Amino acid sequence: MVIRMRTRRTVFLVLLTLLVAPRAPVAPHAQAGGSLRLYIARHGETSWNVEHRLQGWTDIPLDETGKKQAAALGESLKGVRLDAIYSSTLSRSRETARTVAGSTMTVKSLDGLRERNYGHFQGGSDMDPVYLRRANAWDDRLDDGESLDQLLARTRESLQQIRREHPAGNVLIVAHRITNQMALRALLDLTPEQTVKITQDNDEVYLVEIDPGARPRLWKLVREKNLGDL
Repeated sequence: MVIRMRTRRTVFLVLLTLLVAPRAPVAPHAQAGGSLRLYIARHGETSWNVEHRLQGWTDIPLDETGKKQAAALGESLKGVRLDAIYSSTLSRSRETARTVAGSTMTVKSLDGLRERNYGHFQGGSDMDPVYLRRANAWDDRLDDGESLDQLLARTRESLQQIRREHPAGNVLIVAHRITNQMALRALLDLTPEQTVKITQDNDEVYLVEIDPGARPRLWKLVREKNLGDL
């Protein structure tokens, strides 16, 4: 079952296929006492994204399209009173987050939110058949890199830190494609199979609402280019 809900400027899609909420969904702008809303964004585009190269810990800056995507993210969240903004320590994530923060907020960067270390494959093609064969084996460190199990563990630690520092309110997290998969697995208790099927573009943002005594709810910002998701 899919429920669609429109605001004046954006369209949000709540995916009940992943959740079993005990009550009717609440619109993203509604404020519930003690609720935490985590906006989970991916950094803007880089030249290596366009070239289909695995960036991992390689510090590649945003390209011009990525800078526009960061600005669009800030515009989409303009009506949200953010209490905190977190990024990874990689510049593509920090720059995206700082664009949203503007001059009024600071960005806290966490090592644990960095992208997966692709080890032997870092800098290579994300279409490499050897990489594709090994990428979703949860215990495979890709030779001298990092396994998905290791990435999940450090992502959990970062989320725990964020939730200790902000148990309620609105928090933006700007991280990376695979890191955000791990965040959604940790928050929504997804299976490994569900987790690796998540595909988040550079200009996409999710919202996870966490209320005391209720299962988390997942929302997705739907832009004009992906109205087909509806």
